[in-house]
Amino acid sequence: MEFLQFLMSKTFIKNLMIAVLLTVLLVFGLQFYLDSYTHHNDYHLVPELKGKKIEEAENVLEERGMKLVVIDTVEYNPDYPKYSIVEQDPRNGDQVKLGRKIYVKINSGGYSKVPFPNILGKTERQAKTILKTTGFKIGKISKRPYFAEVVLYATHKKDTLKPGMAVPKNTTVNLIVGDGKTSVESTADEKTGEESNTTNNNVEEILNNVLGN
Repeated sequence: MEFLQFLMSKTFIKNLMIAVLLTVLLVFGLQFYLDSYTHHNDYHLVPELKGKKIEEAENVLEERGMKLVVIDTVEYNPDYPKYSIVEQDPRNGDQVKLGRKIYVKINSGGYSKVPFPNILGKTERQAKTILKTTGFKIGKISKRPYFAEVVLYATHKKDTLKPGMAVPKNTTVNLIVGDGKTSVESTADEKTGEESNTTNNNVEEILNNVLGN
C-alpha cells in the first residue's frame, strides 16, 4: 500500500518526468553526435580519375574531402598515358562520405620485356600462334627460297630477333618463311650476303626443330 502511494506521489512523478526528459535528451544528443561524426546523409560523388596523373588526382580528391590510395601498378595499357590511373574503386559517380579513401591502380611506363620464343623451324601458322600468345604483333610475312615451309628467322625493323632475347611485348615481328619449293642443294647455292649468313647460322637449329616435329 505504501509502495502504491509512493508511485502516486508528486516526488516520484517529478523524478520520473525528469528521468524521461533526460533520456530523451540523451538519445537526441547521441543521434546528433553520431550524425555529425559519421557525416550522415553528407554524400559526395566520386570524380573520374582514369587518365589522370597522381598529383592531379590527389588535388581533385582533396577538394572533395577524399583521399587517394595507390594499391598497385598494372601491365602497360596504351589507351592511357604512362603512370596515369587506369582503375579506381569506388567508381566514377558513386556516392561516398567525406574522408573516404579512393583506391587506384597505376599504368606502367611501358611494355614489359619477355624472352623471345623459339619459332625457328615452326610453320607460319604455328609461329603466329606462339607470337600472339606471347604478346607480340605479326608484321610482314616474306618468302625465301628454302626446301621447307618453315620460319627461317624473325625481325623487328632492322634487328634480327633471336630466341631468348628480351623483347618488349606488343613488338611487331616480321617473319621470313621458306617457300618449300627449293631443293636443299639449290637453297645452299642461292644464299648470298648478310641475309644468307643470318639464315645459314639458323639452318642446323631449324632442321632440328623440323625433325623434332
